[in-house]
Amino acid sequence: MLRLARLRFLLYNLLPVGLAVAVSVHQGHPINLTWYAVAQLFAWTVHLMTHFCNEYFDLEADRANVFFTPWTGGSRALVDGMVAPVVSLGAGFVLFGLSTLMVAAMPSLPARLLAATAVVLAWFYTAPPGRLNYRGAGELTVAAILNGLWPAVAVVLQAGTVPWLLVAVLTPTAVLQVARMMVMNLGDRRSDATVGKRTLPVILGYRPAVRLIIAAQPLAYGMVTTFALLGWVPWLVWAAMAATAPLSVWLVIQLRRGAMRDLDPVRMTPVVFWASNHVSLIVAAAMLGVVLDAIRRSASTGALAVLGAVLAGYALLFAHRLWLARRASATV
Repeated sequence: MLRLARLRFLLYNLLPVGLAVAVSVHQGHPINLTWYAVAQLFAWTVHLMTHFCNEYFDLEADRANVFFTPWTGGSRALVDGMVAPVVSLGAGFVLFGLSTLMVAAMPSLPARLLAATAVVLAWFYTAPPGRLNYRGAGELTVAAILNGLWPAVAVVLQAGTVPWLLVAVLTPTAVLQVARMMVMNLGDRRSDATVGKRTLPVILGYRPAVRLIIAAQPLAYGMVTTFALLGWVPWLVWAAMAATAPLSVWLVIQLRRGAMRDLDPVRMTPVVFWASNHVSLIVAAAMLGVVLDAIRRSASTGALAVLGAVLAGYALLFAHRLWLARRASATV
């Protein structure tokens, strides 16, 4: 079950939720630790629900995939017969029920509407009749949830509204999230096509998909810079986010060299690893920038200490993930 759950992907959830709370503190709102915890648990519950749901409804595509990596092609737990498919579906339904109860417990109509939308989109990402990831909408759906709805729920629970600063910071990260999901789906494009799973790389084709991923990189950083020039994003936040640009450069170089072209798992693994973590790191950088700017504004010391601890915890867990990835590559 642990393999099926793919818990390593849940590390990311600390960041959009933490960023939302950091923006709330930055805007002068006191931190509410209870609702912070609820928002974090909600994000984890929905994310786990999506994993179990995906494993069941993506089983045909995963069975067809012989070019999988540790980051693409599913957990392989159902493919390898380690867990019965019905167990995965049952766990998904249980988590759907828990998510729904959490939505009902939220204190305001805007929070409930945002949270309910996240649950519905997450479930129908692969489940019928929506099957969004089979109809060219999967990449946008992931960005809408991870870089939109989850932080929106968290900030509404704290501040009662969605500050413009959060929208301005999240928009470019959502662009990179779409590109990241396209990179992941590039690796699955052949098996996806055989089972009728029409992700954007399947619909567009390899070369147009690569060109779109490459174009997304300067677009995202150009957006951050424009928002900073307009005064919508503090320059400290801009500097922190801009510091992640070398990862975009590296990704572009790898894609231009054809790292994803031949579906070689050895060549694909570092690309999908860093494409995925690129989004994590720019959101972490945004959170760090917001916290630093909040310090400059003399925000609550206690709230900043909590947010700093979250960032430190993420940094330690990411360092451990990086060590595991390097150890795995050394044994290949």
